[in-house]
Amino acid sequence: MKSLPIIVLAVTASLTFSAASANTITLRVGHSANASEPYHLGLQRFAEIVSEETNGEVEVEIFPNSQLGSEREMIEGLYLGTIDITVPTNGVVTNFVGDLSIFDLPFLFDDREHMYRAIDGEVGEQLSLAMQEKGIRLLGFYEAGIRHIVTDYPVNSIDDIQGKSIRTMKIPAHVASFNAFGANATPLAYNELYSALEAGVVDGAEAAYTNYESQRFYEVAPYLADVSWTALVADLIMSEEQFQSFPKHIQDALLKAGYESAQYERQLYAESDAQLKQKVIEQGATITEPDVDPFREAAQSVYEEFADTEEEQHLLQLINQAR
Repeated sequence: MKSLPIIVLAVTASLTFSAASANTITLRVGHSANASEPYHLGLQRFAEIVSEETNGEVEVEIFPNSQLGSEREMIEGLYLGTIDITVPTNGVVTNFVGDLSIFDLPFLFDDREHMYRAIDGEVGEQLSLAMQEKGIRLLGFYEAGIRHIVTDYPVNSIDDIQGKSIRTMKIPAHVASFNAFGANATPLAYNELYSALEAGVVDGAEAAYTNYESQRFYEVAPYLADVSWTALVADLIMSEEQFQSFPKHIQDALLKAGYESAQYERQLYAESDAQLKQKVIEQGATITEPDVDPFREAAQSVYEEFADTEEEQHLLQLINQAR
């Protein structure tokens, strides 16, 4: 995407602040998840902390379910000044900050604790700087769930997805991963997924327990293969120009709220998995546990394709050191 002139961004940010400074500053936050999911609950906590830390000077208004546009459109809205904060899936942000693509690799983290150590450590610090260079301020790393494979038929091994149409996000490394697994990766808009599964346009999709349950995907894809093929990172972000337009006490409040709400949001994801697993079983879903070793072996070709630069190799080394 062609960057907007800095003067346009500066004027937009200045107008946003000056118009609001006489009264309460209201920040519009958009995301793509259901209002019952950890994204939204984390953002509610974010809003509470911002209000508390600024004594009500700054209020946060949250718009779930892609009310403010697709994830890419909401990121573009940060540059345009039509939206203040968003928390898109990391893979979408890579269109604006290429270094973030490291998080899109399959089987990158051993478990949640490994992921948290990496994103809260040197890896996260380096990527935060890379984002600032592209005009984006990172407020915190949220989680978008441990991802599995959901289908309209049982998957007991990697053989069972050979040639099958599996919906993925429009993220190159995700598409490459499912093609490497032997499936026919089919990028598709999230809001089209339920109907696509129902109509048989795709045979399955990759999903976390949270959206599998909240979006009722179990109704049209009643089988979930528990493979934990990736742990998705989500970036809580705003325009760097707008962030810099605020006085230090508001900047500090936003950063504190971002960090603390991220800890809370991750905790919700971790605690919900076991509960949601039982809940979808009660709703008629069948959970299978294929051997993941063949998936891991197939994933090596994705690393060869998407982690071939010196910087990416350095980030991989730091991620390995966080184990």
